[in-house]
Amino acid sequence: MSILGRRRTERILAPVRIRVIGNDMTGVSFAEETVTVSFNQQGARISLIHSLLPDDVVLVKNLENEVEEEFRVVGAFQQVFGSRCEWGVEAINPESDIWGVEFTPNDDSVQPKVMVECAACKTAAQSTLSSIEYEVLLATGLISRHCDRCNETTRWKPSAQAMTEEILVRSHKAASQGTRTPRRTRRLKISMQLRVRNSWGVVDIAQTRDVSKAGLCFASTQRFSPGDDVYITLPYAQNQAPVETKGKVIWTGEGTAGRFYGVEYIR
Repeated sequence: MSILGRRRTERILAPVRIRVIGNDMTGVSFAEETVTVSFNQQGARISLIHSLLPDDVVLVKNLENEVEEEFRVVGAFQQVFGSRCEWGVEAINPESDIWGVEFTPNDDSVQPKVMVECAACKTAAQSTLSSIEYEVLLATGLISRHCDRCNETTRWKPSAQAMTEEILVRSHKAASQGTRTPRRTRRLKISMQLRVRNSWGVVDIAQTRDVSKAGLCFASTQRFSPGDDVYITLPYAQNQAPVETKGKVIWTGEGTAGRFYGVEYIR
């Protein structure tokens, strides 16, 4: 069922075909085609066989409109069957049109504000949660977020601590940091096969070094030149018809595994 005609809704329960690329809980790169369970402008609930590491970043591509964006892993909801589990992911760029849906503007006054504490050091803060964080917290009693005192990502749970001036100051500081300019595109260290070809007939089955929503870096024994238009199939599998994304070679450099090429996607 196409959902592209639906407009102005907060949360959509619909299976949109997506491809998720990232590293699993053991650090091994993967690419998995799956569907959304639900989504809104802030994030999505997705079903995966691969296990994710909370606070990691994954690339999600809508296979209907070919839009790709980065999402932060908030946490797991529940095991569905076998090794399949539902995960909550939060959009790093909530202004993206990845879902092809026009959402109503967020009303900060109705966003849940919850007192939570770090399970490791007991630091408490009153925090305004995104809808996907709130859903994960209700379902599991835990969310993952950065703790300044622990200086790492930790599990946070609802807190029964009394509100103090120190907690108010800390909460205000965290809220101010959350309004900073969105970070630039991150490159994910992912190693997997891709197929690359240029307009002159040079074709190679190469290996990625890192990827992002804007492009990628790969190692190849073939020769490509800066300015070349190239056509990328990622991930590449011999038994599947190639679905190509056009890009341009921006830079090259020598490496131990061959020559490295930086490619920027052409939208």
